[in-house]
Amino acid sequence: MSSVVQALTLRHTALARGARAFAGALVLQTLLLAGPAWGVDALTLGRDNGPVALTQALEFWVDAGGKTPVGKVEADARQLPFAAIVADTKYQLDDAALWLRFDATVQDPRVHWKLELPMSGVDKIALYHRDSLGRWVVQQAGDSLPISAWPQPARYPIFSLSHEVGPSVRYYLRVEHARIPFSALPRVLSAERVTSSRQLEHLFLGAYFGLALLVTVLALINAVAYRDRGFATYAAYLGTFAGSQAAFKGLGGLYLWPELPQFNNIAIVLLPLLAAAAALWFVRTVTTPGRFFRALDWLILALMGLIPVVGLLDASFPTPESFALINILVSAGLVTLLMVVGVSLVEGDRHARWIALGFLPIIVATLFPLLRNFGLMASGFLTQNALILGSAVEAPILFYGLLRRVTRRVEPSARASSLRTTDPLTGLLTTRPLLGKLRQALSTAERYQQPCALMVIDLSNQASLQLKHGRETGDRAMVLAAARIQAVAKQTDTVARIGDSHFALLLEGPMTSDSVNRLATKILASGLRTTTELPDADPLLFHIAIGYLAGPVRLAPERAQACLDSMMQAVKEMNDGSRKAIRLIQL
Repeated sequence: MSSVVQALTLRHTALARGARAFAGALVLQTLLLAGPAWGVDALTLGRDNGPVALTQALEFWVDAGGKTPVGKVEADARQLPFAAIVADTKYQLDDAALWLRFDATVQDPRVHWKLELPMSGVDKIALYHRDSLGRWVVQQAGDSLPISAWPQPARYPIFSLSHEVGPSVRYYLRVEHARIPFSALPRVLSAERVTSSRQLEHLFLGAYFGLALLVTVLALINAVAYRDRGFATYAAYLGTFAGSQAAFKGLGGLYLWPELPQFNNIAIVLLPLLAAAAALWFVRTVTTPGRFFRALDWLILALMGLIPVVGLLDASFPTPESFALINILVSAGLVTLLMVVGVSLVEGDRHARWIALGFLPIIVATLFPLLRNFGLMASGFLTQNALILGSAVEAPILFYGLLRRVTRRVEPSARASSLRTTDPLTGLLTTRPLLGKLRQALSTAERYQQPCALMVIDLSNQASLQLKHGRETGDRAMVLAAARIQAVAKQTDTVARIGDSHFALLLEGPMTSDSVNRLATKILASGLRTTTELPDADPLLFHIAIGYLAGPVRLAPERAQACLDSMMQAVKEMNDGSRKAIRLIQL
């Protein structure tokens, strides 16, 4: 009997030990499945608004086929080779999908948390987690989806985390991103912080696109005003470049074609290529490399045609090989642009230094996205914003350089055309524009019964000064006389040089014969002031004939030439030795 009792006791003890072992194993398995994975930390979200980096909480796994559903990922969590994430790691996901997982616990119900991937242009991204009832909550975004399908309209994906306070929630993030190596990491921040960040981003982007639009419009205005191809091609380059940045930063998908996601990948590839071709066109127009090396000019033309064609082919049939060819062509375009500017500098083109200085920041900025596309650099602030920063520096420099170029080009023609209406010695008007203004003044006087007056002023001692001191002194006396007359005249008056030593002063507006006579006296007195500009401090001696028109007497505008001729004759007759320096002539 005792042996039976002893056997039953031993069997009971063994069963108890087995039950405890099974319970311990079950608890351990439950903890492993529910709690954070080994080697990473669970994310605790308190009252801090963030952003909270996920580097220490993330694990990743690359699904080579890209077909595994989230349910199977969860069920096979122990068997799948998830590993701790390493910052700046680059993943090539052409036919694969990147899975990221992390655990997070919300401690404050007043703070609503968001997960964002601060990188526009991602093909597709989805966030999965189970709610308190065990149902999957799925949120999706990306360039392959219309904005209306995103959980929150934005330039880049933004998802909401669970609002449940207390329990730890496991999240799965699935990323699809073909051709460009993916290296951006998500971050967690509060909804309040998301709003403030978006306001700052839109302020920054608005300043850039406002500057780009302003410079583009000014360039088009100058292109029309000066008939300059340099400004026209610059406007084309800056406009396509700003458009490419709008597509690259997600603004095109957000505001321009929100329900046409098929335009996203086309615009992100095609618009930068059009900007590259426009940049080559602009540099070729401004520097004209055909003057130095014909082969270099043909190379630019070939790249200008080839780059957009390859872009169109890639938009129709996107492949990793065509994308690699695009990057090679863009790199070749940068090298060619540097060669053209360098050759122009060596050959002494004075405008090339402004082109070189303007393109320097954009060339340096282009290296960052190119290095990312080649998989040599991780996504970050510079790969996302370097081109905008470089363009903001480039735009005013190139515009100023073009303005200097066109100014120097039009100055000779403007100077030549002004010779028809401007006296080259004194800078005053010539006889032809004076007659036009005199006809207009006579017409106004007749219509509104308004007086007008015409003075013809002769520098009577100009010939003696030139005979005594030489031609240079005679010319200097004429310039000084013109300055003295202009100083006395009003802004509404017209001063002109109408002969070798003769000037005309046309007066309009309210006046009397006495006020006109006082003005003539001032001119006489201004000539008598001594000056060091003339040898021996010789004065300027004037004879002035005044033609005053007032009252019922009127002259037809066609009589302007005859009026001027009679005034010239009158002032010449004053050189008969008469001591009277001012004479009133009846018109």
